[in-house]
Amino acid sequence: MDEVIKLAGIEYQATSDRRVKTSAPPRAMSPKLGSSRINLGKFFDLSPDLLGVIGSDSHFKHLSPAWESVLGHSSQEMKSRPWLDWIHRDDLQKTLSHIHNLVIVGQDKVNFKNRLRCRNGNYRWLSWQANYDPHNHLIYTQASDLGERPGCSISPNLSGQKFNSPEEHFRLLVDGVKDHAIYMLDRHGRVISWNAGAERINGWQADEIIGQFSDIFFTVDSRQQGIPESVLRVAATSGRVEFENWRMRKDGSCFWANVTLSALQDEQGQLLGYATITRDVTDRKQEEEALQQAYDNLEKRVEERTAELQAANSRLREEVQIRSQTEEALRQSQQRLTQQASQLETTLRELRNTQAQLIHTEKMSGLGQLVAGVAHEINNPVGFIHGNLEHASHYVQDLLRLIDCYQEHYPNPSPQIQAELEDIDLDFIVTDMPKLLASMHQGTRRIQTIVESLCHFSGLNEAQYKPVDLHQALNSTLRVLQHRLQGHGQERAIELIRDYDQSLTKVYCFPGQVNQAFANVITNAIDALRDRENARSEEEYIPTLTVQTQHLGDRVRIIFEDNGLGMDESVRSRIFDPFFTTKPVGRGTGLGLSTTYQIIVEKHRGRLSCTSQCQQGTSIALELPLDANG
Repeated sequence: MDEVIKLAGIEYQATSDRRVKTSAPPRAMSPKLGSSRINLGKFFDLSPDLLGVIGSDSHFKHLSPAWESVLGHSSQEMKSRPWLDWIHRDDLQKTLSHIHNLVIVGQDKVNFKNRLRCRNGNYRWLSWQANYDPHNHLIYTQASDLGERPGCSISPNLSGQKFNSPEEHFRLLVDGVKDHAIYMLDRHGRVISWNAGAERINGWQADEIIGQFSDIFFTVDSRQQGIPESVLRVAATSGRVEFENWRMRKDGSCFWANVTLSALQDEQGQLLGYATITRDVTDRKQEEEALQQAYDNLEKRVEERTAELQAANSRLREEVQIRSQTEEALRQSQQRLTQQASQLETTLRELRNTQAQLIHTEKMSGLGQLVAGVAHEINNPVGFIHGNLEHASHYVQDLLRLIDCYQEHYPNPSPQIQAELEDIDLDFIVTDMPKLLASMHQGTRRIQTIVESLCHFSGLNEAQYKPVDLHQALNSTLRVLQHRLQGHGQERAIELIRDYDQSLTKVYCFPGQVNQAFANVITNAIDALRDRENARSEEEYIPTLTVQTQHLGDRVRIIFEDNGLGMDESVRSRIFDPFFTTKPVGRGTGLGLSTTYQIIVEKHRGRLSCTSQCQQGTSIALELPLDANG
């Protein structure tokens, strides 16, 4: 509930739970201290601090001895006048604001600073702490001396001014407030008091407005809506109401006001009237309206811009859709072109492979026919010579036995025969003739073996898919290439290492094609070995070719490993491509390993792999299935 406390000569309105009420309007009030008696003398006498108690009549009720030592006034002098008389006039409004917060707002404690007049006319700064006792209407204070400020004496008129009563003090104080309209209403809502701030803000003089109903301050629309009566009812019911609305001045102009209306009740709870504090906050209202207008304008511009952006976004979506359709059409067209290009590339590759295969097949066919013809032509006379050598050997043996018999029965030949024997060196002929015949026999046999290897390598009578002894096939191929494995001039002989798995059985394949694949791989290995030998003069370098077979269950692996130049990844990844070669013109066509890939992988459903490092050599592995089903 509301309460009115006469303190420091001002009627304050509080809206707290403290149940202290007044019995009459401000001008009819008399100062009261309350029913409690103060008995703090001993405590105050012992304290070195500036302790004080202020009553509801604005006078000090008790002061500690420190006040006299700091200000120079006796305790009776300070108690004889309202305590606000001792405060510098420039600090008065600030001090009253703190007392308002303490008594009206209900703060537990306030802290503030101000200047009090000393006996010598100067002022001293004090730092205050104050608490309020609502039951006894007392303010308890403790002040600290901050020092004297010389040359700030109070004006003679103010120092000599005296007030006849606290009511007169209150009236002067309220009249001095210029920026707030402070006035009282009776319980019917009629104006009964009017300060200078109300006169400045509302425009009416006191004698013009006192007795008028408060609805005169409201606009016509507010009066038609019954707002003046509604505000009084709410304040009477709740004790206090604060609101903002448009208020009317005497000249008819309006201003935006912040109004605090508090109900005044006596101790029995009867409504006595209302205390009103009004502030002109038109500037703030205009600023808010300007801000709102700016916000509305901004919102409007945002909406307009949003509409523009939405329209632009719609057009952009249409463009994006059209572009997406175009891109999709282009993508499909590109996909078709890509497929066509891929098909053409595949067709071209197949044509090139077919062409290469045809060329190589034709080449190998011609080579096979040539080898077959040469082998046949060589084989006939060599067979004739080889067959007659055996008869010649028997004939020579017979003749040698006859000569031996003649020497035994005719130990003394005629001089002519003796001279002929010495001339032909019969003993040497007898010793060397068997050796000569054996050497001739061995030579013809070797020619026959080479002819057999040529026939085997050329694929004569080997066009069928049948089981083949791979070791025999490898040996035949190596014999055909024996002339390249041997050293000539500055070239060293290539060391050949055969590492055959003896558990290996026959393998189903096309013998002529497999021999061709072996020859292609071995030829490339020999070229790599010779290239390294010619590229560097390495005293300790021994060109080496290793041929290894491995039985892998249902498959067989043939590994050709050399210690030649090797190759990097860019070359290794393309060695099986048709017509790809790193050899100079005249030394290679790029068809050898490509044909090998077709023979092993495509024709025999096998595998072909290559590993290599520069200057470390190359290893090529061929894998073939053992049985006819792959």
